[in-house]
Amino acid sequence: MGDNEHKTWLREEVEDWSRDGIVDDHQAKLILSRYGLAKAPSGTEKISLNKNPSKLITVVSILGAFLIGIGAILFVASNWQKIPTVVKMILLVGTTYATYFAGWNLKFNRKTHPEMGDAMLFLGSLFVGVTIFLIAQIFHVNANEHWLILVWFLAILPFGYAFRSSSILSLNIFTFALWTMFYISQTRDLLLSSFEIFMLYLLFGINLYGFGQLHMKFEKYANFRLIHQGFGLFFILASYFYFSLEIPYRFILTRFTPINWQVQMLFLIFMITSLIFLASNVSMYRKIKSTKYEVIVLAIAFLGWIGTWSLTFFIDALTTPIVKSGHTYMEMDPKTATILFIAFNLIFFVLSIGSILIGYYKATVPFVNIGMGFFVLGVLNLYFTTLYELLPRSLAFIAGGIILVILGWYLEDKRRSIINEIKGDNVI
Repeated sequence: MGDNEHKTWLREEVEDWSRDGIVDDHQAKLILSRYGLAKAPSGTEKISLNKNPSKLITVVSILGAFLIGIGAILFVASNWQKIPTVVKMILLVGTTYATYFAGWNLKFNRKTHPEMGDAMLFLGSLFVGVTIFLIAQIFHVNANEHWLILVWFLAILPFGYAFRSSSILSLNIFTFALWTMFYISQTRDLLLSSFEIFMLYLLFGINLYGFGQLHMKFEKYANFRLIHQGFGLFFILASYFYFSLEIPYRFILTRFTPINWQVQMLFLIFMITSLIFLASNVSMYRKIKSTKYEVIVLAIAFLGWIGTWSLTFFIDALTTPIVKSGHTYMEMDPKTATILFIAFNLIFFVLSIGSILIGYYKATVPFVNIGMGFFVLGVLNLYFTTLYELLPRSLAFIAGGIILVILGWYLEDKRRSIINEIKGDNVI
């Protein structure tokens, strides 16, 4: 078989794979481009799973930029009262603009140091937040106002895509998550509002994962898919880990009060968008069968949220009043608490394993690591909340140590096995 015949055969095979749903369109183009049979999708690079020096340079550059930013902030803060207001404004805006300009020049204009340029652009986005908070302080605005974080998020929202910066996109996600936490916690104290915060984070994670899938339709931004989906899985698993603890339904739901209408509106908006993204994934599953684990994980996560939200409407039925030291307290029925404990832990472990399966079938190592990490965290939680209480302390520590050593050995071996298989595919 000649070279041309080989290429013809490969092209036909890849087309069959795509038609049968073994690979998606983006992966098919990457395979064909590897052998010169198609143009590489724009905005993507050949990804090597070996140690990449450029990634180390990027990490070091970003850390360096972060330290420079912290040092500059501390220096200005130590002399802040001595600086005139006009000079403060010029210094803040000028420094932010100069940092952005330097980063853009290095990454896009001269193209001599793109990694350093990306780090400078990230530093500029940090300076945007510093500028907003310090200007607010100049005009005597309370720095604890949640809308200041929202302004920061909106100010840097387009820069992640405009500058093609993964680090700025990550900062976008972080600032939005931080804003929701501050916004909800202002309605009541942080402990009581934590239940609502993680309910919203769960929907936020579903939205992030679904939004990441949309990037596959735009080749220029396809490489940003993993950032959104990685954070999406993290928020989904972090939320269910929180619900798997006893604190939410033993100590928070028993003192729960109705959610105010602003937070309910956030829930409604995120619930609608979650349904849209879930429907989009179901539609994708009909064409690409390899997305079935993603559909299952998102569906279970969303149905679990519906169940969790429903709990807030039946607080009176789930709790009973008890009198201690002359005071009346509300307490969760023990049987109900046990059922919730089992249900949330079951969902949590199913989603953790689902994350590992998604990582395996999509050949994405970070998803495997996220799933493995939360799985181990869940096992530790079960040990210290159940087995530790059932055994004498000495036996509990010995048994726990043996279990954890065996589990750690097995999971690390399994993780290496999965990653080695992914490396064999050489596709992320």
